[in-house]
Amino acid sequence: MSALVERDAALARLQADIGRGRVALVAGEAGIGKTSLLRVLAAAHGAHGPVWWGACDALDTPHPLAPLVDIAREAAPAFVSALAGPRPALFEAVLDALRSATQPVLVVVEDAHWADDATLDLLKFLGRRVARTRALLAVSYRDDEVTASHPLRRVIGELPPESLTRVLLPRLTPSGVQQLAQQMGRRAEGVHALTRGNAFFVTEVLRDTAEPRGPVPATVQDVVLARFARLPPRAQTLLRAVAVVPGRVENWLVNDLVAPALDDVEAALASGLLVADGDSLAFRHELGRVAVEAALPPPVAQALHGQVLAALSAASLAIAPARLAHHALLSRDASAVARFAPLAALEASARGAEREAAAQWHAALRHGAPPSEAQHVDWLERHARACAVVGRTADALASRRELERRQRARGDLAAAALQLSQQAGLVVRLMQHDEADALSQQALALLAPLEPGQAHATVWRAEATLRMYNRDGAQGAHWARRAADLAHALGDELVYVEALGTMGTAMLFTDYAQGVTLMQRAVALHEPAGRRQQQAQLYGNLGSGSGELMQLVPAQAWLEQALAIAVRHEIDSLVHYVHSWLALVTLYRGEWDETGRWADDVLHRDGMAPMSRLMALLAVARLRIRRGDPGADDALAEGLALTGEHNTLQRMGPLRAARAEAAFARGDLTSVRAEVAAALPLAQAKAHPWFIGELAYWRWRCGDLQAPPEGAAEPFALEMAGRWQAAAGAWAALDCPYEQARALAGGDAAAQQQALAIFDRLGARPAADALRRRLQAAGVRGVQRGARASTRAQPCGLTTAEMGVLALMVQGLRNAEIAAQLHRSVRTVDHHVAAVLAKLGVQTRLAAVRQAEREGWFADGDAPAGQSAQSAQSR
Repeated sequence: MSALVERDAALARLQADIGRGRVALVAGEAGIGKTSLLRVLAAAHGAHGPVWWGACDALDTPHPLAPLVDIAREAAPAFVSALAGPRPALFEAVLDALRSATQPVLVVVEDAHWADDATLDLLKFLGRRVARTRALLAVSYRDDEVTASHPLRRVIGELPPESLTRVLLPRLTPSGVQQLAQQMGRRAEGVHALTRGNAFFVTEVLRDTAEPRGPVPATVQDVVLARFARLPPRAQTLLRAVAVVPGRVENWLVNDLVAPALDDVEAALASGLLVADGDSLAFRHELGRVAVEAALPPPVAQALHGQVLAALSAASLAIAPARLAHHALLSRDASAVARFAPLAALEASARGAEREAAAQWHAALRHGAPPSEAQHVDWLERHARACAVVGRTADALASRRELERRQRARGDLAAAALQLSQQAGLVVRLMQHDEADALSQQALALLAPLEPGQAHATVWRAEATLRMYNRDGAQGAHWARRAADLAHALGDELVYVEALGTMGTAMLFTDYAQGVTLMQRAVALHEPAGRRQQQAQLYGNLGSGSGELMQLVPAQAWLEQALAIAVRHEIDSLVHYVHSWLALVTLYRGEWDETGRWADDVLHRDGMAPMSRLMALLAVARLRIRRGDPGADDALAEGLALTGEHNTLQRMGPLRAARAEAAFARGDLTSVRAEVAAALPLAQAKAHPWFIGELAYWRWRCGDLQAPPEGAAEPFALEMAGRWQAAAGAWAALDCPYEQARALAGGDAAAQQQALAIFDRLGARPAADALRRRLQAAGVRGVQRGARASTRAQPCGLTTAEMGVLALMVQGLRNAEIAAQLHRSVRTVDHHVAAVLAKLGVQTRLAAVRQAEREGWFADGDAPAGQSAQSAQSR
């Protein structure tokens, strides 16, 4: 591009951020001009301060921390000496270099959509701390390739919004295309319609007069290949060789592969397909490289990859194992795959890039021949571990099963039992609890005739965990005690402490006080070893277990302790699990605005663990039921789909109770009975007082029970026994205002008036309206009137942020414009708009706007746009 077109505002925003300690996300589709914009920015800043430029490569399995390697090679920063060391020290060294810089540093990480796990962790690490520096971290990525489940999406969601600038590069307008055509001395007729304004496509079409065919991606390929075809044969040979190497190709490698004459290089550069960058060649755009590579006949591509592999292997330079593994795989050289893929996997694991490690182990196992049985077993074990870390449960399970088969074949029953136990833990993630139980029983059977050893302690502890999941508290404590005793005798301190924590978690459901004591002891024992993740997990288990047992005040305190550790140490999966439980706890405690905030944080993220998502769904469903908002049934239907037909009480108890509450709210007593029947027998078999109590309560509300069943929790039992006053007191003692009011509603007129006040304070419109009608029908005087919908601060349960978004919708703004005004991502605004439509029970934006106008929610010009913007930024 001769000069930037229609990018002045984006460039000005980036230049204004230099020196302020910020992250700039430069997003746009492939070919939109992200690199061109950043090059202009870097050229302008280079006269005043350092520029660190690194790129992520489109390798089959990315090279861990490739951008840092680029920066180290080109800029020689102070952290170079830490590059080969442990990852935490390296990240701190990078941050220290930015902090100590005498001038603002521009750090560019290009093509983050190809980033490996270690680079993603680096971006999150720096992004959360960049405000302490004067650096600008500019990260470019293709937003059309960063899907909802893309790993980069999660990283972006974790960055602090107050330090974030979003630069979304739009396509060129027709006038922009006209301007670019004038710069290049070309005619612009039909170019915008053909290219849809993509800057790269526009440039390529203007450079080449070949008539493109088909949709835009095919057009680019046609343009690239048309220009390629007009080159001399030796220049084409050069382009083919460069095309099979993602990213930059060193001049020495080009010379080794094809030894091009100077005229051939000049012809390739003159075509606009290649660019020279110091000591390397590269395609001007990755799309051009892919177009040429995809057109290669498979035998030719395989041979070229083999030549590249041979040249790289013979080089005296240090070549990244991931790069060698890439070409080994595509050249179908099994021995080279077996040599380089494991090295690349080990390097990836050392740098925390477990997703890339899993891919490399997969390549080694599938396409490389392990040199020995011992190495094959080692590869399978490492592959299983890496896959388990990154959530590739099915792949981890396959390797565990193969390990079990091999260990059985050589008669190592203890090792086979460990694999069965590991399989059980993986199967639980897939919500297949019956199969998990069967696998654990097989492991126990294999170990039974063997002398007790370390395998026994590990398998017993895993069995204890399964029993705890199934709410078999006494059995869980039994197995955990056996594991702890044996681990202590063997000197296995980690398994001992973990078994102690599992014992305490299981005992929460049989002897709550003793369970808490054991879990707190386990937390203390983890302290000297600095095992923060285990401590946070124990606090999380304390919080969720206490929440399930309606010990809400301590539950919230422990959840907040878990959250503090998880946030400090970036244990994101636990953060989201805790958020889901905080949603439930605040629901019961009547802090309903907080409930919506915690639940939304989980439900608006992709890739959540099923249990975290389920609990958040239950919280938001019950919130909608109690507020009278639409969408509860949809949330509960998704919850049922998540749990399937599996009969674990931990999932089925709360789900069926919530579905019974929803059915009762609809007046569907038949469905209430069906929901109760699906879970009450299991709750009674497990002697779980709270699930027994609530499920039986809904049967009682249907008129089917005259007395509480044995084992029901006291507040429910009191209410079913007609002792409404004692029940209300018990609920108040537990800090459950909604349940307290529900019990009071069954009392005398004075108690009902008290209940009405609580319902109104909570915003429990259906319960308040029903009780108000009862009081009025009974002739009770002085019944207070409920708040009109038009005067409620947050009608239909809309959060403050959702009200702010709705206010801007009323003003006629689209999602992208709302996002710009609120300084939030378009994706976040999309979620808010969807939530607004669901809560209002409408299908379109226009219907939501008309309802807001009809109800007068933003009458007198009081649309809380500024308020919502502040709220949205604080979240």
